[in-house]
Amino acid sequence: MDATEWDTRYRLAREAQAGQAGRLWSALPAQIVQDTVSPFPPGRALDLATGDGRNAIWLAGHGWTVTAVDFSAEAVGLAEAHAAEAGVSVDWQVGDATTWDPSGESFDLVTVMYLHLPEPALRAVLARAAGWLSPGGHLVALGHDQTNLATGAPGPGDPAILYSPELLRSCIDPASPGASRVVRCETIRRDLATDPEAPGDGGAATFALDTLLVVEV
Repeated sequence: MDATEWDTRYRLAREAQAGQAGRLWSALPAQIVQDTVSPFPPGRALDLATGDGRNAIWLAGHGWTVTAVDFSAEAVGLAEAHAAEAGVSVDWQVGDATTWDPSGESFDLVTVMYLHLPEPALRAVLARAAGWLSPGGHLVALGHDQTNLATGAPGPGDPAILYSPELLRSCIDPASPGASRVVRCETIRRDLATDPEAPGDGGAATFALDTLLVVEV
C-alpha cells in the first residue's frame, strides 16, 4: 500500500468515530517491545513508520525524546491527537521510511514496528537505521513472521514481505561502521487476547507469530 491508500485507511478510522482520533492499532506497543526497551536508559529515540503513534507516545511517556516519522499525513495527524490526549510531546514528521534522513542526527534507540516491505527495501531501511545509532544505542524491529501465515492470525498474506529471523539477522552487517551487533533475533509468540496489534485482532486465532530483532552498537 502506498501513502495515499494508508491516508484513506486512517481517514476512515477518524470518520468511524465521528471525527475523533480513532485507532487502527492498539494504544500500546507490543508487550515484547515494552519489555525489551524498558531496561534501556531514556535518551533520543526515532520511531520509523510510526503509524498513529503508539510506540512514539509510549516512549515519550517513559522519558524519551522522540522523533516519529510516517509517510501518511493522516496517520501523523491522528498521532498528534493521541499524543495531546496522553499529554506528551513528540517531533512528528511526514516522511517515507525508505528515503527519510535524520540530517546527521543520531539516536540512542530506533524502533521499526510492522514495516513490511520487499526484501531489498527492508534491508536498506534496517541497515540505514542501524547506522543512525549512537554508541551504546539499540535498534528494535518487530514484524509478522513468515510462519504467521499458518496461524490464522491477522497480518499480511504475502510471504515475500514477511519476516524471518534469518532474514532480519542478515540485514545487519557486523563489519559496518559502528560495529552493529545482533543481540537477539527470534520468532516470538504473541497472545492476541492480551497483546493485540489492533482492536478486534484475532477472530478464531488465539496467537500470532512475530520476528523480533534487537541490535546494539
